[in-house]
Amino acid sequence: MLKNILVGYDDSRSARTALQQALDIAEAAQARIHLVHAEEAVGSDAELALISEPGPVEATLAAAEAGIEIEPDAPPDTEQSLDAAVEACHDANVPCTSRQVFGRAGERLAQMARLYSLLVVGESSEPKRGQRHHIGNNLRHLLSHCPIPLMICAHNYHALDAAMLIYRDDAAGGRCMSLAGELCSALNIPLKIAVVEMAPEHEDRIATELENALKVFKVESELQVFDRSAAEVVPLATVEWAARCVIMSYAPAIWPWAPSAVKTALGTPNLVRFIVP
Repeated sequence: MLKNILVGYDDSRSARTALQQALDIAEAAQARIHLVHAEEAVGSDAELALISEPGPVEATLAAAEAGIEIEPDAPPDTEQSLDAAVEACHDANVPCTSRQVFGRAGERLAQMARLYSLLVVGESSEPKRGQRHHIGNNLRHLLSHCPIPLMICAHNYHALDAAMLIYRDDAAGGRCMSLAGELCSALNIPLKIAVVEMAPEHEDRIATELENALKVFKVESELQVFDRSAAEVVPLATVEWAARCVIMSYAPAIWPWAPSAVKTALGTPNLVRFIVP
């Protein structure tokens, strides 16, 4: 599953952290990384600004008439930033490709993701002390439309030393289990399994099924059944189980007024989130 990893990259701090996290997985799983930088075309707001403000030619002429020497702003060097990311992949002995596309990053990455096994992105914004985490438009689009597992990295890099799986007894839970087993097997880290929303009469059956499934991956594991919701269990990843990584299924919808495991995970600092469709 983890053989072709797509990384959204824009040379920001969060993107560099995401690349490093992706390199850790790619190096352990002998995978290939595909770097993509999405550059948004000039939108209506920018076009209106050009109408109301002097353009670069007019500004240069006005400065020349006034005897003022100015230097035009240099556009961001996307190619150079991608070259630095490619060099980082080569230094880690991870094969990679790089590509620049145009359009909204969330939409373009969701469209391209079907060809890959994992999409890795950084957080859309760094949460400030005392404030809730802000889900940007690109990340919100990916949370609704990404067709493959989505890895949302924290701003600060931490090597993954344990993972926590939020498990429900459904099809998405099975896919989460497969990703968790392959990830922990590749990185050689233990897996903590939190079973949620489970009727008491099914606990023994689920425990046996999960134990048998993990034998395929040969992963050290620990299982615990909770009588709480997934949103209530997510904070335990870092507090009680010392896991910097949580794996869960997509929420049907992310409403501002309703609790969800995804929102809780995004609001938990220093946590890497794997969200599986």
